[in-house]
Amino acid sequence: MVKLRIEVGPGLRGKRQTAVRAAGRLALDDLASSITAQFLPQRVEVAQEQLTLAAAEWTEVEGHPHVRFRARIGLELSATAQSRAQAYEDALRAERLRHVTDRERLTYLQEVVLADPALARTWWLDCQREELSKLSWRDFNEKVLPAVGTADDAHSRAMRAAPVFAEIMEQLAADPGRHKQFIATFRVVLEQMGWDAAAEQLPPE
Repeated sequence: MVKLRIEVGPGLRGKRQTAVRAAGRLALDDLASSITAQFLPQRVEVAQEQLTLAAAEWTEVEGHPHVRFRARIGLELSATAQSRAQAYEDALRAERLRHVTDRERLTYLQEVVLADPALARTWWLDCQREELSKLSWRDFNEKVLPAVGTADDAHSRAMRAAPVFAEIMEQLAADPGRHKQFIATFRVVLEQMGWDAAAEQLPPE
């Protein structure tokens, strides 16, 4: 809805009213566009108020110093525009929610899961439960432990040492003589530390 009023100076009163009104309408269009371009469709009511205030005062038409206009304008979104505006608002809300959820998830992972070595191991195993047959503790030691808040606990140190012992045993498997020597030495170490039960579990020499 548009109600346009145009006022002309004495020097233009004999001019063609069609041309004068066209100049006024163009000036009104420019004014309306400069205001509505600042607002998203869902803020049409705010744009309406801003436009009402701006168009209520007599405004000189640029390039026509003896022509002024003022108007009453009603803004209204078409059904298509309303649908698009709602779809945009829904998508924007969903994206913001996703960012908030991701931030909370990552904060929890950093502050809770990776701050506890035991929990970090459990989390890693849970993430890799479909691929455990293809992964090793070496992967965990190299990729996860550096991110753990207190990776120097006894369990973490033991896990870092485990692949070393596994590699040693693989090498000894190809050398029966050195394997026998290693077992004998290891047995003595366990007995000296008072771990007789562990020593008894070693294979016979």
